[in-house]
Amino acid sequence: MTRRVGTGRNARLDWRIVALAGAIVVAIAVVGIALLVSSGDKKFQGILEPNGGGQHIAVGTFPTYNSTPATSGPHWNSPPIAPMSWGVYTSAVPEPAAVHNLEHGGIVIWYQASKLSADQVTNLTNFVNAQIRSTQFKFILSPWTGKDFGHPIAVTAWRYLLYLDTADTNAIQSFTNFHYENSPEPQGGPAQPA
Repeated sequence: MTRRVGTGRNARLDWRIVALAGAIVVAIAVVGIALLVSSGDKKFQGILEPNGGGQHIAVGTFPTYNSTPATSGPHWNSPPIAPMSWGVYTSAVPEPAAVHNLEHGGIVIWYQASKLSADQVTNLTNFVNAQIRSTQFKFILSPWTGKDFGHPIAVTAWRYLLYLDTADTNAIQSFTNFHYENSPEPQGGPAQPA
C-alpha cells in the first residue's frame, strides 16, 4: 500500500485499495443484515418475568403468581396430573400443572376463546399438533379461564411471557427458538406423545 498511485490520465487504481474498500463494504452489509435479522427475532423473545421459584405444592392448591399467566412459581407434582401430557387441550389446563411443564422446558400457549376466532384456534391447534410430532415436542395448547390478560393469546416459557393479538405461528416459533428447554429441569418428562 506504499506504492504511489499514478497521476494523470493513465493513473491506475491500486488493486489493494479496491479490495480493501470492497471488503469493508461487504463487512458493513453483513453486520447490517445480521442486526436486522436478530432484531426481528428479538421482538418475539417476550418479557422476562420475576423468578417465582419452583417449589412443589399439593394438587388443588392455587397460588398467586408474578404474571398472568404464570411463567414460574409453585406448582403441582403428581404425575400424570402434573406435569401434564404434551398436546392440545379443549378444556382449561390447571395453571399450577402447566407451570410444571414450563419447568421441564416446555412452551404453553394459552388463548382466551372469547377473543379468538375458531379459525385462529384451529391454526394454533395445527401448529401444536405438528410440534408434538417433531423433535421440539414439549408444547401445550389450552384455553384460558383465569383473569383476563388483555390479549387473545399468551405464550409462556420458564420466566418468559409473550402476548399476541393473532395466532402468529412465526412469532411463536421465534419465541420457541429462544426459550425451548431453557429451564431448570429441561430433561424432565413427560415423554413425547405417541
